Amino acid sequence: MDHQETEWIEAPDGWGDAATQDESSDSNHVLDLFGNSDPRQHFDYKIKIGKETKSVFLRGFKLDSNETDRSTGVTLWQAAPLLSNYLQSQPEILLQKQVLEVGAGLGLCGITAHWLGAKQVIMTDGDSHALKQMRENVSSNCKSTRGDGDDVDHSKITCRQLLWGTAHAQKFLESNGQQHYDVIIGADVIYTESSIEPLFDTVACLLQKPDGRFVLSRHNKWFSIENDTIIELAKERYLNCTVNTESEGILTFYWGGA
Repeated sequence: MDHQETEWIEAPDGWGDAATQDESSDSNHVLDLFGNSDPRQHFDYKIKIGKETKSVFLRGFKLDSNETDRSTGVTLWQAAPLLSNYLQSQPEILLQKQVLEVGAGLGLCGITAHWLGAKQVIMTDGDSHALKQMRENVSSNCKSTRGDGDDVDHSKITCRQLLWGTAHAQKFLESNGQQHYDVIIGADVIYTESSIEPLFDTVACLLQKPDGRFVLSRHNKWFSIENDTIIELAKERYLNCTVNTESEGILTFYWGGA
């Protein structure tokens, strides 16, 4: 791990430093693998690359398990396949581009971007538990093609922690050689209204200007947060939105500033 990370948990009802979590929750939780029901789940997915098909096998937890009550990023939410399918239908969006995924969770969309020909994919999450599972999934699905063994080519795809907000994004930018991103992607990353502004502060900071785009996939409208609310808060950060009428649930944001 190249960068120091903070123990941090993303619960469905809001953000929180793991150190402040209730003592009976994550920090002291022991997974009972010998109970009546194993909460773990494998998610199988196919990525179409031209005329070929790439099989992806993701490890995570069942949607209705206690694990997802503690950490949102350890299961496969429905917006992730939605975004992955959209990217496969528009592979030119990613080809030879610098791609950043926010709230990557188990990693489906970032892995899809990698296999569709992105120049580099940085997959990020704030959640410590999600990052651990994401790295395992990248390791098992993105083996190097350089002929140097079974290692992942981290010059092509890697996982990093990214907490949202301008200050965090600036530090991320500085630690990554001031690299901005042609494409930023995210799937079901808005759980609370309070998370919208930090998300778009982060996107506005890290997006390549003026031609970069942020592709957001929404399947669940958590706490009845409507697209109009998101679009207005994005516009305050000079990010204008196009709602994809052919792919329901896909919103694309472009830089509209000077």
